[in-house]
Amino acid sequence: MRFDDTVFYSPHMFFEFDDFDVRERFFTIEEKVQKLKHTLKTKPPEFNHRFTDMCTRAYVFHDSALDGQVITGEDIHVAFTAQLRPMTFKNRIMQEIKNHRRLFHRMCSPELNVRSEDRVYQSNTIKYDDVVKLHHELYDNVGKREQGQFRRIIPLHGTYFHDLAEPSQIKSKLQDLCRQTEHPEFRAQHPINQAILFHRQFMQIFPFAEGSGKIGRLFMNSFLKQGGYDSVIIHSSERQRYYEALRDGQESLRDFLLDNMESALESQLKYVTESA
Repeated sequence: MRFDDTVFYSPHMFFEFDDFDVRERFFTIEEKVQKLKHTLKTKPPEFNHRFTDMCTRAYVFHDSALDGQVITGEDIHVAFTAQLRPMTFKNRIMQEIKNHRRLFHRMCSPELNVRSEDRVYQSNTIKYDDVVKLHHELYDNVGKREQGQFRRIIPLHGTYFHDLAEPSQIKSKLQDLCRQTEHPEFRAQHPINQAILFHRQFMQIFPFAEGSGKIGRLFMNSFLKQGGYDSVIIHSSERQRYYEALRDGQESLRDFLLDNMESALESQLKYVTESA
């Protein structure tokens, strides 16, 4: 199948079979999302502000751990509240946390949490230049980072288990992946499917030596937010299963994400309901 006579639609950018069990899980998650939204509307603005801040801190903390970066709750507090001084090693970490938080708010803000009224869901597209720009912004004023530069080797690390693209193929594969987000068949898929398909392909490309995971998960959450869902926080305790799901395939990754979304919503509902 061709699109605009130039873009071929990759067979990896859709799920060949969506069974009824998966669709039922979509509906269950949707119901819990709506219940959480309704409950939050009954709370005062100060509570909603604290709740949002708590979720943002949790996201940055656990997302950093997934990429092997060790930070503490105190680091998060300082980075979110303090004015940073000249770039010591510690302050470079703090600056990256601040940048991460800013990008999270911009890409996953509550304003995006609105489901399209169209009969066929239409997501935003992702541009190649946007990916490179995001890497620049993640490491803005951090120092000693190759901003926007693709990795030149296949890294030997114990974090991710799946195979990575050869450095010579990164640019073309990333350009192709971004073009796939323009295709009508991709844009018409369920937002959870879109999030999974884009994220897994992006992580297989793994364009940057540092920050690929953070950027990939930001884009994953942007698809979810555009579809009306809350951002997903993958807890550091779940990272082993996350790495295995990335290796095992898109169905495994979707099962992992659905489990994570359901458990997170249940915890959030419990917290919001029981809070005075």
